[in-house]
Amino acid sequence: MKKTTITNTGKLKKEFLPAMLLDTDVLVAYWMTEGMEMPETEMDKLARSNELAHLQVVRDILKSEKKINKVIEIRKKILFDEPKVTSVVTPLSLLELINWHAEAAFKQIASEASGVVFIQKKSRKQIGDYLRKAFELRKNEVKKQNEIKPSETTGLQLLMNETWLNPSFAMVHGLNGLLKVDIVNFSLQFDKAWQEPSAYAYLQLGLADIMHILLAQHLGCRYIASFDSDFKRVKDIISEETGMSVLTSPEEILAIL
Repeated sequence: MKKTTITNTGKLKKEFLPAMLLDTDVLVAYWMTEGMEMPETEMDKLARSNELAHLQVVRDILKSEKKINKVIEIRKKILFDEPKVTSVVTPLSLLELINWHAEAAFKQIASEASGVVFIQKKSRKQIGDYLRKAFELRKNEVKKQNEIKPSETTGLQLLMNETWLNPSFAMVHGLNGLLKVDIVNFSLQFDKAWQEPSAYAYLQLGLADIMHILLAQHLGCRYIASFDSDFKRVKDIISEETGMSVLTSPEEILAIL
């Protein structure tokens, strides 16, 4: 798919199927299940036979979760079938995915290094402070790169690689099957905020969620998909104000795909 997929007015091109904008939590779930849509190979079975037994137990428990299985079905539909709807992701969702990935990856690495309880209690801001420190250390390390053997990979470099979302991997794997759109000619006038967006804010929908709604409306999407319970609270108002259908469960997404 080409990256530029909208007209000069900022709307999705008419030749595309009806569009569904993915809110961040749906995008994260889609990302997390990457690879699970593929049939198990003999190499996969061999790798599992050599891993620690408790890891397989945990994996089986996770796979038994209904929501995960449904998201895997969504990936299969998007990637291998002929979906009736185009699934859309915006730069806003991408930035939130990067935010989530950095925190999740750092917590996973830190839990192995220092203990799960310690790191899981840290807030997002505290994790951000840790990542800032690692970022600065890596910048200083790069400045001294000539003192390091070219073939040597440092711990800081590995940490950055694990916590920073890799664009190449993202486009080919995690975001595969999704239509990546630019945000063009979108504006939000001051007076507009007093209109329907004010109802979303009044009902405690966060700014990022409000922006997802406005962008979906701007792009001409027919659907917006979110697993966030906040969207359930305002889905009727969103439909009345925008004409979009709000999908709040994997089952609802599968039904329109």
